[in-house]
Amino acid sequence: MCKTHRYVGAIAVALAAVTTGVYGEVIDQILATIDTEPVLQSEVMAEIAPEINRLRATAGSQEAFQRQVSELVDKALQQAVDNRILVREAQLAGMEITEQMVEERLDTLRKMYDTNEEFLRDIEASGETMSDLRERLKKQLLAIRMSMAKQRQFAKEAVVSESDVAQYYQDHIDGFQRSERVYCRQIFIPADDSETGRAVARERIEMIEREAASGADFAELAEQYSKAPGAEEGGVIGWVMRGDLWSELENAAFSTPLGQVSSPVETKAGFHLLLVEKHEEAGLAALDEVRSEIEPKLREQAAAKRFGKWMEELRKRSRVRIFI
Repeated sequence: MCKTHRYVGAIAVALAAVTTGVYGEVIDQILATIDTEPVLQSEVMAEIAPEINRLRATAGSQEAFQRQVSELVDKALQQAVDNRILVREAQLAGMEITEQMVEERLDTLRKMYDTNEEFLRDIEASGETMSDLRERLKKQLLAIRMSMAKQRQFAKEAVVSESDVAQYYQDHIDGFQRSERVYCRQIFIPADDSETGRAVARERIEMIEREAASGADFAELAEQYSKAPGAEEGGVIGWVMRGDLWSELENAAFSTPLGQVSSPVETKAGFHLLLVEKHEEAGLAALDEVRSEIEPKLREQAAAKRFGKWMEELRKRSRVRIFI
């Protein structure tokens, strides 16, 4: 049966529910079974209620709203079937979900509504209790955890050959064109707008500059003195390209000789010292330079393909049937 026709009934009922706000009319309609376990229309509607709420507010027209809900119901039914299968696998593997994880997910759902009252209204309209919702979220999180664990396993087991890496590099050669960039660390001393405050900050950064010039380790100085994010990692900024930093810092970063510490740089926020550890000119990155980027992508691709086959096998073994 054509996929479009298969879901006509489900979509029609769903649209009737969301446009009238009456979910109770569809609570007993069975959309699918996994072995003998049913997937009800009400369960699917409860799952997508927050997203429907968002679509109501953002859809440009009723026609657009109905089209988007149709797509949402289609996707949600498939996901509901897959989640049931994944929950079974997770339970067999002994996985568990903590109450804290459930509450965090519940808070995320609440934030999709303007008010808590709207959130509670939608739960009531879908025919669920808060206890039902928590249990559904627990199973949802269990399915996600199982899915991620299996994909990590498949990625770890994937065999990536040298020829695979080389082929990916050639197929995506344009993506490995690099702009000029530098790898930096910084020490930052904040300063307010007052003349006295900036004078004190300048004196402090100059003192640190003298320590660095006398041979003190820059990373250790950053951990000791810097007030910027990354101070605890030795002041790491990381790779930066032109346009990433304030102009004053950019000029210092791209003009300071490799391995040397810049003179103090003043910005509106305060005073900085930069250490340039690496400097790469613009051009095509060599294969060896991007190998560490390519291999994880190939592993992810192999894992996704194997995961899809694994799920297909589980669906067959679970005797999945769609009735709409």
